[in-house]
Amino acid sequence: MSTNTRQALPENERFLRDAFGSPLRDGACVLDADRQVGYVRLEFGTPRGPDSLYWDGWFSVTKTRSGHPLSGKVMRGSMVDLIGRA
Repeated sequence: MSTNTRQALPENERFLRDAFGSPLRDGACVLDADRQVGYVRLEFGTPRGPDSLYWDGWFSVTKTRSGHPLSGKVMRGSMVDLIGRA
């Protein structure tokens, strides 16, 4: 079994749930707070990602699954509804 370096810290898992409690992962398709379809972009390996002790739950929602996180709208899990998994 290979080790996954793109895993959230256990204390950050609580932020990775949508408005209905469904788990959110990087690349998941969601309906955002503006009622637009987008994709969850998590910044693993930075202080702004769920693998960081400094992360506060905010992440980007981009128009495409490959969009750079800094080009997206900033959301929290409670602000989005999961449409499809990554």
